[in-house]
Amino acid sequence: MPLTRLNESIDDPNLVQSVEDLIKAYPASSRVIERLVQYYDNKVPSDRDVKRRKLEEKSALSSDEILRIMDISFQLPARKKLDLIITRTRLILFNPKQNAIEVQYNLDDLSQLGGACVPSPDKAVKSYTYTIFLKTEDVIVFNTQEKVNVTLKKPDAEDQILETNKHEVISQLITEHARVPITQPSKEYFRSTGVSSTTGKLEDRSHVIGYLKAKDGFLFFLPTGILFGFKKPTLFFPISSLASTVITNITQRTFDLTLTLRPESKVLGSAGFRTTKEGDDDTVQFSMIEQSEYGGIEAYTKKLNINDHSMAEERKAVNKSDDQSESKGEHHDDDDGQDTSENDEDFEPSDDENEPLEFDTDASADEDEDEDDDDAEVQADKELAQEEEHEFEDAVMSENEDQEELLDESD
Repeated sequence: MPLTRLNESIDDPNLVQSVEDLIKAYPASSRVIERLVQYYDNKVPSDRDVKRRKLEEKSALSSDEILRIMDISFQLPARKKLDLIITRTRLILFNPKQNAIEVQYNLDDLSQLGGACVPSPDKAVKSYTYTIFLKTEDVIVFNTQEKVNVTLKKPDAEDQILETNKHEVISQLITEHARVPITQPSKEYFRSTGVSSTTGKLEDRSHVIGYLKAKDGFLFFLPTGILFGFKKPTLFFPISSLASTVITNITQRTFDLTLTLRPESKVLGSAGFRTTKEGDDDTVQFSMIEQSEYGGIEAYTKKLNINDHSMAEERKAVNKSDDQSESKGEHHDDDDGQDTSENDEDFEPSDDENEPLEFDTDASADEDEDEDDDDAEVQADKELAQEEEHEFEDAVMSENEDQEELLDESD
């Protein structure tokens, strides 16, 4: 019987190994074991079993439940409406239609770093998106709408209807009962002004649009770290995990942002996601960020004292003419009155798309090389023409000699 089939059906590794040993000792038993596995895989639970399980779950919840936030729209781990239940030891996603638990987590498995509540980007109706990250690289994502009331249930208390400031109350309750601090954006740390895709008007917003490889998403620069969401993967980079940031590939419209992680640091929500390597460091690159966001991101990194390596020596453009001179053993003064790439540390991308590009300090060296290449080609053409001319003259002379010999023979 294939080991993969056993692993899919039996979640006890010791039992799987025992079955494998039995099949090796008695190969004829494999057929019977396979039929047993198929039988229990395909067996539908009886109504009695289902009812008993639901009664046990309901009884356990009623005795242990602290708070229930009803009818919340979840994105991850399942895209459906569920109740969010917090007990003394667990966080539960409960399906009220089926009266059953969909997913549950131990409170001790929730990360203390990745909780957030942010305005949902590009929504016609004002909404808020919440994230709760786990230590096991998973994430819970759900939403609330500003215009839709939310019902809270607590044991031995009347139901509470939240009509305004729902995101504030829910964030506070999760922080208090699930022991996960929920962070919200702060204009003191980051602010962006962009055009709304729904209204077409300028608006203050707490996110920028970026790409992680081919996947588009939203970057939130929060007081506790950088959040990227909300499709898979939804990631959180705590400040403690960030060694430096680098701005690269600057054009008139966009630039890329690369995050370098500290050794042994962890990206929350990174199930199935892998960083890339730059030297010996783990890095994550977000591309195609609008140039107008440069100032806000730079201010954020300075605010949090994240080391910015955008203009590090090894990343500066090298002056080709200086390289050539050094290779020939020639010496030039450092200050020759010319603007070189070494003096570009104060460069910042402009918001004006019509502004001409910054002077390329390598351009003159490139033009000299191009002119040298053109001269070499012209000289080669001249030499080729001379060779062809000599070959033509030799052919004419040879033909004349042949004609003279024929005349001599006729005489």
